[in-house]
Amino acid sequence: MKLFHKTSAVSFYMIHSGFMAFKARVKEELDAAGGGNLDDLLDDDSLHAYYRNGDSPDYVAASLCPTCEED
Repeated sequence: MKLFHKTSAVSFYMIHSGFMAFKARVKEELDAAGGGNLDDLLDDDSLHAYYRNGDSPDYVAASLCPTCEED
C-alpha cells in the first residue's frame, strides 16, 4: 500500500512555493507602508491561514498594520 502518490511531492512544492511568493508579497507591502518586519508581527503558521483563505497580500498587510499610511 502506497502512502504517497507520485504527484504529492510536486503538489507540496507548488503549495510551498505559492506560500513563499505570498509571504514575499506581504513583506513588500509592509515595507512599502512602513509597517515593520513581517517575522516580528506574525509567524508562518498564522500567515498560512491567510494564504489558505485566499486573502490578498494587501489585505493581510493592512490587517497587520492598521495605522500604516496608505498611498
